[in-house]
Amino acid sequence: MSENNDWIKIRSNKKRDGVPWELKIDMKGNVYVDGEPYDAANSKYKNLSIDVEQHNKISSGEETQKIIESSKKAEKGKTITIKDKESPDRKETTTVKF
Repeated sequence: MSENNDWIKIRSNKKRDGVPWELKIDMKGNVYVDGEPYDAANSKYKNLSIDVEQHNKISSGEETQKIIESSKKAEKGKTITIKDKESPDRKETTTVKF
């Protein structure tokens, strides 16, 4: 796995029995536990469950741009909805209080 492909990396300060010392999720959503691909059926950590949702959407900074623009116009203490999307299986709402 290429280092520049990592999305999230969590590393423990100490190695302990029964607890993974490193978890990695790459940009494609692949999960690695202690440097090896995670397989829920054959995990050496029985109480560990990892689920990564796969999405085709990549943020291009549109929300960030809307937040910056809204911050210039917003009054102090006002809450503004930046994004409000709803689909049959999930709902996304982004609100910012200035």
